[in-house]
Amino acid sequence: MCPLLTAALLVFTVTTSVWSMTGTSLYTQILMEDGSPYYVPVTATVASGHPVRWDNPTPTHHTVTHNGCLEEGPSCLFDSGPVPPGSQFTIPGLPAGRYTYYCRIHPIM
Repeated sequence: MCPLLTAALLVFTVTTSVWSMTGTSLYTQILMEDGSPYYVPVTATVASGHPVRWDNPTPTHHTVTHNGCLEEGPSCLFDSGPVPPGSQFTIPGLPAGRYTYYCRIHPIM
């Protein structure tokens, strides 16, 4: 893997703790940005099975692609495809673990 790409990868961690949904958002929101740090927040901790949504408020398309998608096979857990400006991509939830991801269109992200 390219050192530049490694430095730009972002992470979210899914934990097994249980969150009360009372008074909280129904999903964890991550924003796509045109400049560093590119995804805000840079790291997010999410309860197992809790949805995660990436919003694209930028004027360009971006993707949210799990690092497992770099190799062919069953390890690709999510890949949004191009997310147009003003749109979003949501995953319904994942088992506990650490998930790194990047933008296929802009590998520096």
